[in-house]
Amino acid sequence: MISVDAATRIYHFAFPQEWLAAQSKTHYAPAAFESDGFIHLATQPQIAGVIERHLRGHGPRVRLMLDPTQCGDVLLWEWSNASGDVYPHLTAPIPLAAVIEAVEFNPDVP
Repeated sequence: MISVDAATRIYHFAFPQEWLAAQSKTHYAPAAFESDGFIHLATQPQIAGVIERHLRGHGPRVRLMLDPTQCGDVLLWEWSNASGDVYPHLTAPIPLAAVIEAVEFNPDVP
């Protein structure tokens, strides 16, 4: 079991147009949520690996920093065989109230 508190931060990398569209709503969900059934997240130490495995070469994103205590009981921690680590996943859209910071991010620029 992973322990989270108000000091823990988790991250999601949103497509800019999807994040912009969510601004008039109370929740955000990427298009992939429909097919995946969950939203991919990462902890701070996992970000470098996520960039290398999934983001580099796929265009700009918006890095969302989330407060996991605002995500409710739909936040799960699941093992990834690909990376050999436990990753956070949300099984429901991200409440905008959980977003602490949204920063433009280009994974192709060091």
